[in-house]
Amino acid sequence: MIRNITSLLLIHGKHKIIEHSAKVAEMNVKIAGKFGLDKEKCEIAGYCHDIGGIISPENMLAHVKSLNHYVDPAEEKYPFLLHQRISATITCTVFNIRDPEILSPIDCHTTLKANPSAYDMALFVADKLAWDQDGTPPFFDEVSRALEISLYHASYAYIKYITDHNMILYPHKWFIEAEEWLEGKINE
Repeated sequence: MIRNITSLLLIHGKHKIIEHSAKVAEMNVKIAGKFGLDKEKCEIAGYCHDIGGIISPENMLAHVKSLNHYVDPAEEKYPFLLHQRISATITCTVFNIRDPEILSPIDCHTTLKANPSAYDMALFVADKLAWDQDGTPPFFDEVSRALEISLYHASYAYIKYITDHNMILYPHKWFIEAEEWLEGKINE
């Protein structure tokens, strides 16, 4: 399976996505071990989470609109946000993966969503800690410390950091709903 995913990315010349996805898969497996999640599912989700990057953002937007699917204003302004949804679709259609514990995390790994599963939060956090930029992310220590408490705390720590430091380009509806939901969950 992993070889097929990597091959598809190689065919499209997406070497950086392969490197990033391998790091995310490794981080997601570590998180799975800590929180009792299925490591194989987390590995597959990590490898597939950015596979939508084989399509240009402009083509992603046109494709989603052609299917008459909802497009969030954030996705309209920044079509690359659609890669999470496109990645889930490719994972399902090309690799015939139908498991919601794999597809759902891929579908929301950039923005998260309200009432996320442990698998959703694990991939969300893994993607942030194994980010695709040079160096260490500025939120790394804060999110890592929160991960020692729970997936809820780690997910919220990232969202809060991004919000507090004005690092969000345009708030996606799911991101806002995730922030509100997590805040409520943590304050229970």
